[in-house]
Amino acid sequence: MSWFIFSGGLIIGLMLHPFARMLKSDGINYVLDLIGQIVTAPFSALVEYFQKRADLNKAGRGVELPNASKIDPREQQISDSAQTIRSILLSLATAIHRTDRAASDSSQALWEVRAGIEQADLPDELAAAHALLIAEIDRVIASNSELKGELASSQAILATQREQIEALKTAVRIDGLTQLANRAYFDEKLLEMISLHQRYKEPFALMMIDVDYFKAINDSHGHQAGDRILKGVSFKIKATLRESDFLARFGGDEFALVLIKASLQPATVLAEKICTNVRESRFILDGTEFKVTLSIGVAEVHANDTPETLLERADKALYLVKERGRDGVEAKKYEEVSPAEDV
Repeated sequence: MSWFIFSGGLIIGLMLHPFARMLKSDGINYVLDLIGQIVTAPFSALVEYFQKRADLNKAGRGVELPNASKIDPREQQISDSAQTIRSILLSLATAIHRTDRAASDSSQALWEVRAGIEQADLPDELAAAHALLIAEIDRVIASNSELKGELASSQAILATQREQIEALKTAVRIDGLTQLANRAYFDEKLLEMISLHQRYKEPFALMMIDVDYFKAINDSHGHQAGDRILKGVSFKIKATLRESDFLARFGGDEFALVLIKASLQPATVLAEKICTNVRESRFILDGTEFKVTLSIGVAEVHANDTPETLLERADKALYLVKERGRDGVEAKKYEEVSPAEDV
């Protein structure tokens, strides 16, 4: 029995020693830092790109007929890359956790082997080997303890990098001026809502909201004044909504609003309320009071809708409001859809 314990301890000691040396987490931390530098660089570049694009949108209205299929490939790339990076970080975190657990288990096993060797009645000629093996076991246990501390440091690095990636991903989905969701995020949300409707049949409504005569404000008072108006309007709209509703800056002076679990009639009532609230609000810029009104088109999702057809119906309703002179609401049912007209 004593020879079995001695041999087992020797084998375990020799096997765990190179394993612990191999997993010294100076190397792990270096790899994690390198991954962090690699994955954050494209995110930072994309944040700068979207900010520049938002600045260009401020120059004027420039509203085009909505088309959810027109997603910038860089926006799709940022979403795909973020998903891949999250998977990599999750795998690394899992590997570190398992290594940490293995270090704990191996240390416990080595302590038990060490105790067995200490209690074994070994021949005098094995005393030197006995002392050498005890010293080696003690060194490997100490190395495991050091490894556990370094693994904890690596886990902290992973957590920080996950937070950075989520923050950067959020940055490219948020409009820099209004702090609402941007067009890319809206397209993603609308596609998700269409899929949920097809599966669970829960209704939702879409509003397309346009600030009336916004170009005149930009032309007469400058783009900074226009920016402040857009911020004020977005705040007024958001204050009218529920937490579950999804408001986005669609582009220029146009907003898009997804009303969760809302049919056409209550959505139209809410649209009227939004129009009234903005119409009756005071917008003051450098001592000058502005009257701001909205035009809103409303549409309810239908079983046969795609993001394109629902957007087209809401945009058609918005166009009818503008034809009537703006400052109002129009709702379009599914049956009323006609071929798209240029806005």
